Amino acid sequence: MSRISQQRPMDLLLLVGLRPHHFMANLWWRLLGKKLRARARIDAAIKGLPFAHARWAHAVGIEDGEIVAAAELDGLGPVFCVHCHIARGDDPASVRRTLRSTQEHGPAARGILVTHEAGAQIPQLAGGAVTVLPTACDSRIEGLHAALVKARAIGADWLVPLDSASLLPRHGLAAYGAYLLRQPPPAGAPEPTLLYGDEGEISRFRAKPKLWLKPQWDPRMILSQDYVSRACALAVGPALDVLARGNEGGPQSLYELILRIGEDMPVTHIPRITALTSEGGWRRDGTLNIKAVRRVLGARVDEIFPGPFGTVALSFPLPDPPPTVSVIVATRDRVELLRNCVEGVLRATDYPAIDLIIADNDSVEPEALRYMEEVSADPRVTIVRWPHPFNYSAINNFAASHARSEFLCLLNNDIEVIEPHWLSALVREAMQPGIGAVGARLLYPDRSIQHAGVAIGLGNAAGHAHRALPEGQPGYYAQALIARGASAVTGACLLVSRRHFEAVGGLDEDGLAVAYNDVDLCLKLRERGLTNIYTPAATLIHHESKSRGLDFDPEHLERYMRELKVLQERWDTTRVVDPWHHSGLDRGKEVYVRSVP
Repeated sequence: MSRISQQRPMDLLLLVGLRPHHFMANLWWRLLGKKLRARARIDAAIKGLPFAHARWAHAVGIEDGEIVAAAELDGLGPVFCVHCHIARGDDPASVRRTLRSTQEHGPAARGILVTHEAGAQIPQLAGGAVTVLPTACDSRIEGLHAALVKARAIGADWLVPLDSASLLPRHGLAAYGAYLLRQPPPAGAPEPTLLYGDEGEISRFRAKPKLWLKPQWDPRMILSQDYVSRACALAVGPALDVLARGNEGGPQSLYELILRIGEDMPVTHIPRITALTSEGGWRRDGTLNIKAVRRVLGARVDEIFPGPFGTVALSFPLPDPPPTVSVIVATRDRVELLRNCVEGVLRATDYPAIDLIIADNDSVEPEALRYMEEVSADPRVTIVRWPHPFNYSAINNFAASHARSEFLCLLNNDIEVIEPHWLSALVREAMQPGIGAVGARLLYPDRSIQHAGVAIGLGNAAGHAHRALPEGQPGYYAQALIARGASAVTGACLLVSRRHFEAVGGLDEDGLAVAYNDVDLCLKLRERGLTNIYTPAATLIHHESKSRGLDFDPEHLERYMRELKVLQERWDTTRVVDPWHHSGLDRGKEVYVRSVP
């Protein structure tokens, strides 16, 4: 029996004391012989109990520790060291708490290595595991280098660089070790070189940590935000190899070292809290991060500047001449929407190599037909007719067959252009190697978020991440405000190479005529090894109702449920965990909130 299941008697006692009505409901179902239903009621009630996540974390921490201890008895398992660098001006009391936390992690660490700047105050601690390296180091990265050399000399495989103001959780090292023991790489596959976990933000005014549950490794997101360095473990040998490469004197910060490791070595996320950090510390000044990204990317980046909340914003260069883009707008009547969208594309967009394909799905209103005739006089505009029942996939595939540009941009007719560089921003991302679809940040007319990437599995289907978050608010660790990977992006504004679009067969006309065809397209691109990107550098207004009620109108419900079933069966969305949506987050909500455990 696992430690988790052993918690159930305590949970029942808590139910009796704190939620007696849930306890009585559980007892009723048990009397009726419905044990599974009774257990489900317990699980649902437990999620809302105080400190439920803490109890779960403690239970899995003990399990991780048992796995590591069993391996150590057999002389197996990875060997860890912890490193802490003390700078001048660091609070001695804070440093003392940090070092004490490293002494409480159990037998997994071979050494606790301390480096320091000249003049830094080094607290005195009992315990032979703490080793203060004698030579003063001018920076944290210099101290890290010295600690890695020492770790190799004493036979350690991994080094955990701990911020001097952070704490190592009780089971932090066990989490890393147990993961490596549970998940050995397949034969012939490279060993992981960098592990990182989740963070618990602690505060004097908060009874329990605020959890930063992180996505899987994302080579694009790590350029926008350092979500790794405060809760990571470095494989000693590969880290020393990267430090010795001599790139302008080697990496100048831990963040730069992580960027360089991630360029060509395996990086893995483990779903455990591996560091306790100060609340709000993730928002720190990103000036040094900008320097690190510039050093790593060099000429591969055009502009780089501070993003919100300590993040990094950058733009990749456009070739000269830039690639051509065919913007496809499907429409039927509603001339007030079409005119606003078309004028924005033709008059308010600064991209120089553009043509517009308007796919008319059997418009009958005279004003709409008259407007299309007028705008077709612009040599950049082509009108194609689709006089058939509405089928979003078929309309766009038909229009795409008339395109001759290198890229296709699917654009809803209710999109309003508010920034001239939106299309340039999409193309800059799409021109990078291995990119599939690129999507924009879409705002409702009240400037709250309508789309900031699509997460698979939300609602057992797919949902818009961070929907309804007010513009500019950090939300869940600013993830709506940074360029990053995404499982999918909405077809309301989606840029994709015509070559890739054709290679996956375009949109699914038969199974997904109206709903989820954009999600399906993006997942087909990922299946081919391509990466989809969400970028807030392209921001537009989407004049869509905040309600998705149209899909649930009686005349559409049967069709919608049929297409939902196609998506669920084709992509297993009732079970899959999106790489950018942690298993500890609530699958029932598009605004990111923690589930339990």
